[in-house]
Amino acid sequence: MTDSKEQPPTSERGFASMDPARQRDIARKGGESVPAAKRSFAQNPQLAAEAGRKGGASVPAEKRSFTQNRGLASQAGRKGGESVPREKRSFSQNPALAAVAGRKGGERVPPEKRSFFQDRLLAAQAGRKGGESRSR
Repeated sequence: MTDSKEQPPTSERGFASMDPARQRDIARKGGESVPAAKRSFAQNPQLAAEAGRKGGASVPAEKRSFTQNRGLASQAGRKGGESVPREKRSFSQNPALAAVAGRKGGERVPPEKRSFFQDRLLAAQAGRKGGESRSR
């Protein structure tokens, strides 16, 4: 991103000399002119993920909003998940995949910070509650 300070144009002509709002408007129209099926990120989710990681890595950790605000990260994740129809969510389609992902995620948390590890009663209650909701 550029500074919020306006740079004086070096020329009276061309794209670079235009007002930043006008530049964004033109750039947006260019992106809209490409059909979704032909956009590289629409064709290749791995490419999109890699680009996102590169972009995220270029920002110092202390300036990453999700690093600073876990609530914001969780809210964004929920919002993103809700934007996908239920039948297209891979975990709702494949419970085994969800279980594998859950185990992987759980392994990243040290045992002393796992609430079920510390409180077996809490784990038992959660298991019963989960079982009840599956049988309905």
